[in-house]
Amino acid sequence: MGSYPTFSPSTRSDVSMNRNQCDLSTKVAFSAGATSVSSTWNKGVLIFPRVISNAGGGYNPSTGVFTAPTTGHYAFFANVQSYGSSSIFADIVLNGLSKVRTVASSNGNESYEAGPNMVVLALQRGDRVWVRRHSGAGYVSHQDAPVTTFSGFLI
Repeated sequence: MGSYPTFSPSTRSDVSMNRNQCDLSTKVAFSAGATSVSSTWNKGVLIFPRVISNAGGGYNPSTGVFTAPTTGHYAFFANVQSYGSSSIFADIVLNGLSKVRTVASSNGNESYEAGPNMVVLALQRGDRVWVRRHSGAGYVSHQDAPVTTFSGFLI
């Protein structure tokens, strides 16, 4: 077995950060959820109107689009829950270009499958990210605790 590094008290103080070094104005993070069920959603942007958090104000619940308030690397996660025996394929999109795809395929069973995916993207201030249908139809969510969700944060 390999050895693990040990830290002396002086090493720990070298790597710790105090409050004055952390710029809270650059915090950017959001989570939002769909609040309805649709057996027929089959085009366009998926809107996530229930905002769980929106530090930095980058997510717009009316359009379903996140706009980067600052340049940096961001992590995005989407989960689209299929409607019953339907299959749904949705993309995380950057400025109109699909970057990754979620797949919730139930193979004809009444199974309500989950289609999660995550991506890290280098964004410039003003870049836009959203979830868009690729193929299939329908999704499920809940108003009180959404299962079809979209989240992102600045790394």
